[in-house]
Amino acid sequence: MKLAKLLLAIALPCFPLSAFSLDAACAPMLATGEAKIKQAAWHSVMLSGKDFRMENMKVGGGFFRQMNGVWSKSPVNLDEAEKAMLAQVKSGEVKITQCSRGPVETIDGVAVYPFKSTVEMKGAPAQVSTLYIGKADSLPYKQVGATFTVTYKYKNISAPSLK
Repeated sequence: MKLAKLLLAIALPCFPLSAFSLDAACAPMLATGEAKIKQAAWHSVMLSGKDFRMENMKVGGGFFRQMNGVWSKSPVNLDEAEKAMLAQVKSGEVKITQCSRGPVETIDGVAVYPFKSTVEMKGAPAQVSTLYIGKADSLPYKQVGATFTVTYKYKNISAPSLK
């Protein structure tokens, strides 16, 4: 359950903007999902605590994940998972609030804006995180929360060797 809440906090800022009630300050955070879904390939690395590492990858029309040093096909279509989360945001089950944008920073040579937000859902404490969004492409490049960090890359991605 703890992993599910962590994944929810990470995934929520990555949803496309749609016709639902949302503070305008949060709109850029939601547009990142649409930009990411359109990408042919991406690679994310999530670190939580000192012992948890999970990698996810979209490449060649498939999704892959690495846990405990072993790559496998992901049991989840991560684009569809983002779309499902958006439905929860639209229905009000999940709220994204208190959004604010900081000054331009650079991550791996890419100009990004840091966007801080709070994600609230029933049965879980509010999660505050900062999502670093590409100034030119609206893609997420990094997300930092109280218990996790996720980095995203979009170039030179190739399918992993599966066991």
